Amino acid sequence: MVNIDTIQKNYPLHWLIWNNNYVELEEELSTKLHNIEKLDNRGRTPLMLAVTLGHIESVGVLLQHEANVNTENTQGWTVVQEAVGTGNPELIQMVLAHRDYQRYCNRVAGIPELLHKLKQAPDFYVEMKWEFTSWVPLASRICPSDTYKVYKQGSNVRIDTTLLGFDHTKWQRGNRSYVFKGQMMEQQ
Repeated sequence: MVNIDTIQKNYPLHWLIWNNNYVELEEELSTKLHNIEKLDNRGRTPLMLAVTLGHIESVGVLLQHEANVNTENTQGWTVVQEAVGTGNPELIQMVLAHRDYQRYCNRVAGIPELLHKLKQAPDFYVEMKWEFTSWVPLASRICPSDTYKVYKQGSNVRIDTTLLGFDHTKWQRGNRSYVFKGQMMEQQ
């Protein structure tokens, strides 16, 4: 049998969440240094436990303190999947909103490094041809194909394509260019 004092000592955030003591949870996270991503003996972060239990108030506190929404438990379930499992629309919406926000922040954070690497890479032009084929007679005639032309200069990239989409019965063709102007912001 596990001692309650041991659980409280080893997993203080999990303990507060288990009891849905979100007021004290807020105080703990605001005043003391805690590992908000610490796994319990079942492989759950505090956020995963709060979502699994359906404790919206505790989830809100953890999300305000930037708990990672993109984690999985030891069974491979994500926080979003656990939220859906509760059937609570408010909880699902809260988790999805923070997941999308965290994903956006992670993507934006990588842009300066990407632009730096693009600028360092030598300029180039390349053509990439791709096509789908089929072993079914005459089916290959309706399969899509295209040639992408990629131009890179500095941190700018241009991609030209002629395949625009599919309109119920045939592939739509035309000329389309995508231009990415990679400009690094100067720090002052």
